[in-house]
This record gives sequence, C-alpha cells and structure tokens, in this order.
Amino acid sequence: MTWTDGVKNFFSIINATPRMGPLGYIMGSAYSPLVVEKEMPHRNWRDAFEDLLALDTGGNMIPDAHRKAEDAYAAKERYDYTSETISMCNTLLREWEKIENRFEKFCKLTSDIAGNEGNASLGDRIRSMRKQGTENIIAHAKKTQSDYEAVKDTSASSQKSHGQWITSLISSGALPGWYWKEQISVDGPYMGFGRTEAPPELEAGIALTEKELSQQFVGGQPQTIGSPQGLPPYRLQALRDGMIEAPRSRIGPQRLFVPGLSSTLMQTGTTETFKRPDGSRGTKVTIKNQLVNGKMVEKEYLQQPAKVLEEIFNARKSMAHLKSFLVEGAQVDPLDEIDAINQVFDEMFADVEDDSSL
Repeated sequence: MTWTDGVKNFFSIINATPRMGPLGYIMGSAYSPLVVEKEMPHRNWRDAFEDLLALDTGGNMIPDAHRKAEDAYAAKERYDYTSETISMCNTLLREWEKIENRFEKFCKLTSDIAGNEGNASLGDRIRSMRKQGTENIIAHAKKTQSDYEAVKDTSASSQKSHGQWITSLISSGALPGWYWKEQISVDGPYMGFGRTEAPPELEAGIALTEKELSQQFVGGQPQTIGSPQGLPPYRLQALRDGMIEAPRSRIGPQRLFVPGLSSTLMQTGTTETFKRPDGSRGTKVTIKNQLVNGKMVEKEYLQQPAKVLEEIFNARKSMAHLKSFLVEGAQVDPLDEIDAINQVFDEMFADVEDDSSL
C-alpha cells in the first residue's frame, strides 16, 4: 500500500465513525457537495446541502436574506481588493515613469560635464529595470482583474475554501452543537471541528490543515497528514516584546493587516439556536479571537451572517499576514525599490550641483 493509499484509508475509516457526524459525509461520500460541484459546477450544491442539513437538524432552510447579505459582503470584499490592487499597480507604473524622466533630466544636466558613455550604460540599466518592473506589474494587474471577472457573479459560499465552508455550516446554524477552531501553522490554516458537548467516551471531531482537507477533493496529488509545524516561538515572543516590528506598506491591500500585538493567533466559534416569536429557529454566533498580546476578544452576532463572514475572513487574513511575517520575514513594500533608486538620483544630482559650482 502506498502512502497516499494509506492516508485515504485512514480518512475513510475516520469519516465512517460517529465522532465525525455530517463531516464524515462531507469529507468521505462520493455525493458530498464538494465532490459533486467538480462534476456539475453550474449548480450551487453547497447551498442546497446546507439547506438539507438545516432541515435535518430541526431548523429551517437558510433564509434568502441571509445568503444575499453574505453575497453582498463577499462581492464588496472582492471588488475592494481588486480596486486597491489595480490602483497600487497604476501608482507603481507612474513611479517608474518618473524615474526614467529623472534620468533624462540628469543626462541633460551632465551633458557638458561628463561624457555620454557612463550615462548610456546607466540608461540601459534603468530602462531594463523599468521594462521588467512594468511587465511584472501589468501581469499582476491583469491576473487580478481576470480572477475578479471569473468570480464576480458567483455566490459567497462557492468562493469559500473547503475549511471556510465547513465553518459556515456551523456559523449559519445548520450544524448546531458543533464548534470550529482555526489557528496559524507553518503549513497554513490549521482547523478543528468538533461537538461542543461530546460525552467523554466519544472523541468528537477532527483537526487538520486546509491543505490536508483540500487534498481529499483534488485528484492526482500526494496526500499528507500529521501535526503541522507551529510558528517560530522566538520570533513570536520577539514580536510580543517589541523587539521586532513589521514594516507598514504604503500602498496595496496588505497595508490593512500589519502584523502586531493585535493580530489574531487563533479563532474559535460556536453557535446557539433559539426559537423566535414566529416559531422559526434563530442563530446566535459567539466568536473568540486570541490575539498576539494574549488578550481574548469575544463578540456575539445575532442573525448577522454578513458580520460573521467578515469576522471570519478578517481573522484569516490577519493570521495569514502574521504567519508570512514570522515564517518568511518582512514583505517588501512595493515602493521600497523605487525609493532606493530615487535616493541614488538625489545623490547624483547633488554631485552634479557640486561640480557645477567649481
């Protein structure tokens, strides 16, 4: 038996146990919406399954108003990200144009002081840098726009990762009596799902990374399983002690989630259902975010699906930026390279002025 076959066999056994409940069907059945949507992608199997699950647990189908609220938030989130990214790209293109204009101005100032051989060589380097820089920027802008066009008319649920969608089954009230937990690992989001009140003899739920979960539905890839590597403890402590500080980007979406003491380390959430005056089932979601500084921030949402989605998305983005900073190091501000070139020009112009005064 190969390693991949062994992992698949492990999951098939786990998925069939009572501890998994509906999660076993989602992860292990050939009729799981996460499987069927690949074969018939033009229908929203996720929402249909969520409605069936809500009915099966004694509730009502998810109200259209709730789905529309989620869709509106997700659409705004996608639009804002795309707009900010393209705006950042346009800013960088303008800055590269300014650099080439500064070089042309420098050439005019130095035409009577020095030969053109050095300027020509420098000009070739600057034009080459600008060409490569602009090509990368334009390619990034086009991909961002293309990604947006591909999903702009799709539902919020279809855009969620596998783990985020399972989380939303809990937060919507379709899977009452369960909790979700998400924290950072070197391997990406590390999630746990389980029953909030399981008897001692029933080990409830499962914990795995988003990558491990996604591999269950993607063929042709090696399967992985195991406890993920945690964040570097020395860097995390250095961040807490103020010994290291993440640089702030001046442009682009990344500037909104600068790693720091208020970044999210872990998020847990539970759902309580209650009977509303009209007899239907209502949902109260309690979310707890554990921050880098050790504080626990608790929030409650009563029938506010868009707010819950925003809270979950923001926590995941905060954790992703924190993981990137602690594991991979500080991300380079897109303007840093341009600032460095302008600083060189400042020094060159100062030298020219000094030579002219002699």
